[in-house]
Amino acid sequence: MSAVMSKTLITDDQTLAGAKRGDYDIPVYDDGFGKLYIHRHSIGISGIVRAQTWEDAYSICEDEFFPEADETIEQIQKEYGFKREHRKVIRSAVSIPEAERHAQLGEFEKFAELSDYTDNGKLPDGAFIRWETVETPDTDAWMENELFQEAFGFRPNGPNSKDSINHGIYSKDLNGDSLDLLTPKLCQELDITLQIENNE
Repeated sequence: MSAVMSKTLITDDQTLAGAKRGDYDIPVYDDGFGKLYIHRHSIGISGIVRAQTWEDAYSICEDEFFPEADETIEQIQKEYGFKREHRKVIRSAVSIPEAERHAQLGEFEKFAELSDYTDNGKLPDGAFIRWETVETPDTDAWMENELFQEAFGFRPNGPNSKDSINHGIYSKDLNGDSLDLLTPKLCQELDITLQIENNE
């Protein structure tokens, strides 16, 4: 059935069986009930999913549509095995010898500690200089590493049947992605035809 022929794309007694954009098949996933959502990335449409909420739909996309990361756990640990901390650098009242200060800091600089804050929880006026990112090697810290989290994610339900490495990690599209409610108007704009079947 053409998606633009009706205001309601799918009813509770129907199933999303397939979708096409022109002559090309679009991956679909029907979670049983709810509205239709379309996931797009920088290359095009990755899939159409039926779910009760936007959050459920996105989780299904993570499980079913997002590409598996090509890197092994060992490669990821080597690349992202370090802690990243963002720390405030403040002025030091005294010169700190080079042997005693952090390599990223100058002679009259130090990282802010709790003792540097006033009773109202603020640093003294003029003490703050800048934020500095400190990286410390730690092979167990890769999952919390924000750089890892920007590029990868974990499938909510673990590896899917198409995964080959089977670590349950997917690659994010660094150019952005979107998950939108699929409407008859959007179907028409994108030349999408839905295959809807009535439940027996």
